Amino acid sequence: MIKIAICDDEKQDRERLQELVYEYAQKYEQTYKIEIFESGEGYLNSGLVADILFLDIIMNNKDGIQIGEEVRKQKGNTIIIYTTNLNEKMAIAFNRIHSFGYLMKPIKSKELFQMMTDAIEQIEKNRKLDKVIVTFLSENNTIIQLIVADIYYFEYYDRKVKIVTKDRHYICKEKITDIAEKMREYEFMMSHQSFVVNLYCIEKFADQALIMKNGDTVYLAQKRTAAIRKRLMQLANELGQDGGKRV
Repeated sequence: MIKIAICDDEKQDRERLQELVYEYAQKYEQTYKIEIFESGEGYLNSGLVADILFLDIIMNNKDGIQIGEEVRKQKGNTIIIYTTNLNEKMAIAFNRIHSFGYLMKPIKSKELFQMMTDAIEQIEKNRKLDKVIVTFLSENNTIIQLIVADIYYFEYYDRKVKIVTKDRHYICKEKITDIAEKMREYEFMMSHQSFVVNLYCIEKFADQALIMKNGDTVYLAQKRTAAIRKRLMQLANELGQDGGKRV
């Protein structure tokens, strides 16, 4: 089941989007749970962790940008798709929120259907990563087993490698270059000779550094910046450009 939230302070727009999502579900025989919210605060306070959040960018009180920032902190895996009739804030949404894409109002069924298909493919990919387990040799020669999606980054220091996950840290004996090669297929890259980062866990770029989703700062070598930015753009666009607008 795919959990979908629609957040818009305009009743007509909420109902139109809900109708199109139902049409998509019937056409492609998908099972969904859809919840409707009149404000971003309503969604944040609901406790719902949606797989897909359709978020109006212009709303009373907190706007979609502010709500998106809160969603990223509280519910990081949610796919955010902005709905708007203005282009002026979309660059901010992409750079600060890393939104999946956006749909211009009035929303057309063709664009919504393609965006839904792309989003579901991404959700399925994320769920597969949530089940992939990788192993490492600890400093005590025991086996460390970790879920790929739980790993934020690897850091080499004092001839050891620290593995930083969402729950705790581990120390392993493997070489950082070997780890980079091992984790490449899961979208990890070396940001610096001492760091291997999970591209899906990058929150934003800073001055010669990356801010990760857990708030940690890791070094970013200037010579590696272009390659990481390029791969992030490829990941954002790899599902296609046919429906709506993608990053």
